[in-house]
Amino acid sequence: MKKILPVWRTAALASFLLASLAPAAPAVLANSPAAVQSAAHADSALVPLRLLSETAGASVTWNQDDRTVTISKGSDRIILTIDQKTAVVNGEKVDLDNAVQIVKDKTVVPLGFFKKVLHTSVSWDLHKNELVLPAGDLEAKANAFVSYLNQGESQPAYAMFNEDLRKSLNENKLSYYWSYFASVYGEMKGQTQSGKEKNSVHDNVYLTYETESSYPFQVTVRFDDNSQINDLFIPQYYMPSNYVKPAYDNPAAYTEKEVKIGEGRLALPGTLTLPSTAGPHPVIVLVHGSGSNDRDETMGSSKLFRDLSVGLAAQGIGTLRYEKVTREHPFKSQKADFTVQDETVNDAVYAVNMLAQTEGIDPRQIYVAGHSQGGMLVPRIIESDTKNHIAGAVVLAGPTNSIEDVVLEQSKHQLKIAKELGTDTAALEQQVTFWESQVKLIKDPKYSTTNLPAELQLGNTYWWMDFRNYSGSAIAKNQKTPMLILQGDNDSQVLSYHLDKWKEALKERTNVQYKMYPKVNHVFTEFDQKSTGAEYSLPANAPEVLIHDIADWVKKSK
Repeated sequence: MKKILPVWRTAALASFLLASLAPAAPAVLANSPAAVQSAAHADSALVPLRLLSETAGASVTWNQDDRTVTISKGSDRIILTIDQKTAVVNGEKVDLDNAVQIVKDKTVVPLGFFKKVLHTSVSWDLHKNELVLPAGDLEAKANAFVSYLNQGESQPAYAMFNEDLRKSLNENKLSYYWSYFASVYGEMKGQTQSGKEKNSVHDNVYLTYETESSYPFQVTVRFDDNSQINDLFIPQYYMPSNYVKPAYDNPAAYTEKEVKIGEGRLALPGTLTLPSTAGPHPVIVLVHGSGSNDRDETMGSSKLFRDLSVGLAAQGIGTLRYEKVTREHPFKSQKADFTVQDETVNDAVYAVNMLAQTEGIDPRQIYVAGHSQGGMLVPRIIESDTKNHIAGAVVLAGPTNSIEDVVLEQSKHQLKIAKELGTDTAALEQQVTFWESQVKLIKDPKYSTTNLPAELQLGNTYWWMDFRNYSGSAIAKNQKTPMLILQGDNDSQVLSYHLDKWKEALKERTNVQYKMYPKVNHVFTEFDQKSTGAEYSLPANAPEVLIHDIADWVKKSK
C-alpha cells in the first residue's frame, strides 16, 4: 500500500515523480559568447566548463572564497583558478593556453585543456557554439540533460525529448518541476554513480547524485530507438538496495527471457521466468502494489517478486513480472482521467492474454498474484478477464477496505508505534490530521469524478475519486475463481486483521484458502521486532514456506 511519507515528501508525491537540484554558483552553462573564443587555435578557444565537465561525468565544485573550480572524475582532481593560466592536475601544475575566465556568470576554459585532462570525446562546436556529444553515447547525453536543467537551461534539455514525450511534458512544466524539487533537495554536489541498462522498450541511463539534503537524488533517463528521451523516472525517494539472492535461488532450475507486454507508446518490459524442465508450465502473473514499482517489487533491500519467481520456478511454476506503467512511462502515462484500470488492471489482463498464446505455457493454468494494492485489485482483474483465462488468484497482503481508509489507517498506526517507541510524534500527528482532512473530502458524496474536489492535495484527484469506497472482498464475494489469501502478522501497512475480514466476506465460498505467517511484514520477509517499515532496508528474502504454499496450491488447483 501507499507508504506514509513526511509532509514535504507527500507534496513531492503529489507533483508526480520529477526531481532535481539547484546548480552551484556560479553557473557555467549558458552559451559562451564567440567574442571570448580565441580564433588563433581551436584548443585555446574558451568553452563552458561545467556543461562539458558534467556531460563527461565529472563533478564540479565552485569555491567563492578563493575563486577556484574543482573538477573531480574518478581518481582525477583538477583545480582551476579564475584569471590564472595554470591548473593543478592531480597535484601537478599544468600551463593553459588561455586564462580561466568568467563570462556572463559562466566559467570558461580552453577546449584543448579540457579534452586532454578529462580524456573525453565530449567537445564543443566553435562555429555553432554548442555542445558536441559522441555518437551513440547515451550516458553523455543524459549527463548533459541534467546539467542543462541544473543551470536553468530548459530549452536545450527539452530539445532532447521525442515528440511523444513533448505532448505530455512541455518545456514550462519541465522547468517548473526541476525548480520545485531543487528546493526540496538543495544543491546537487556531484554524481556518485551512473549506469546503463537496455530492456525490451528503452535504453536506460541511471544517474545518482549526492545532494545538500540527507537524501541522494536519482534520475533514470529513458531513450527510444532514435536516441531521443522518451520518458524520465525519478523515485519519490531513492534508497540504494542491498538485496541478497535467497538460498533457494538455483539458476539451473530456470530460464529468464526479456519480453514486452503490449504494443505502442506504453508497452512494458518484463521478465518471463520458466522452469528448466519441459513444459507446458503453469504460470503466475505478478501484479504490483501501489507506487511506481519495478518488476521485482523492490522495496528497500527486498525483492518479493524476484524471490517468488526463482523460488516458484524450482517448483515447476513459471512467472511473468514487468515494470509498472507509472515507472516505465511516468509522464507519458499521465492523463486527467487516469485510474487504477490504467495503472494496474489493464496491463495485468493483457499479460494474462499474452501468456495464453505463449509457447511453453499451459493456457489452462494461468494465475494472477497481487501484492498490497495489487492484491486488493485481484477481484477487479478477474472481473476484467472477459476471456476467462485466469484459473486462480493469490492475494498477498491485500486490504479489504478502501484505499483512502487504508492510507489513513497506516498513518494512525505509524503514530501509534512512534508513541510506543517514545520517538517524536509531531510530524506524524500532522500527517494524521492531513489524511483525515483528505479522506473526508474523498468520501464527501457531493463530489465525484464529474465534480472533483478542488481542495484535494493528493495529485491525481480523478484517480482517488474513481477508486474511493472500493472493496475487493465485496466483489470477490460473488466470484467463483479459486483464491489463496496470504497475510503476515507483522505487517504495518496492511494490518493483520484484514485476513479475518477476507474470511468474513467470503465465508459462503468453498474454494478460498487462507494463511497467516508469523513475523512476516508487508514485503513478506521475517522480522523479529515490530515492523515499522524501516527494516525494509535490511537484506531479507521471502520465506521458502511462502513459495511452497503457493506452489502446492497451484498444483492442487489443476
